[in-house]
Amino acid sequence: MDAHQIVVNVDNRDDGDDETADLEMVLTNKRSEERIRKVVAYRKDYGKDSKLVMFFKGPADVKDSGFLSWNDDNESKDDDQWLYLPALKKVRRISAGDKKDSFMGTDFTYDDMGKWKVEDYT
Repeated sequence: MDAHQIVVNVDNRDDGDDETADLEMVLTNKRSEERIRKVVAYRKDYGKDSKLVMFFKGPADVKDSGFLSWNDDNESKDDDQWLYLPALKKVRRISAGDKKDSFMGTDFTYDDMGKWKVEDYT
């Protein structure tokens, strides 16, 4: 098997209808200083669509922030994404133009948090 076939097999695997994960992100800057973010994530499938919700548990500057991504199976439709910022007590919708922005101060983008297609990568 080549690398492409391995990725196709992983993408096609049965991953169940729901998932719960306790995550720890270790963010390392250029000076090798680390910041740790604790997250709890829940995913649920609704047919071919899925929803992902993430709650930040720490540190204090991101605590209680929330992220929701509704991943539509329709490839012509963008994922719908929202971010809850407790300091502002507001929900912010992530627009298509903001999908390339940094996700919560990480190297990930909001686009990385949505669906992806194997054929987009080499």
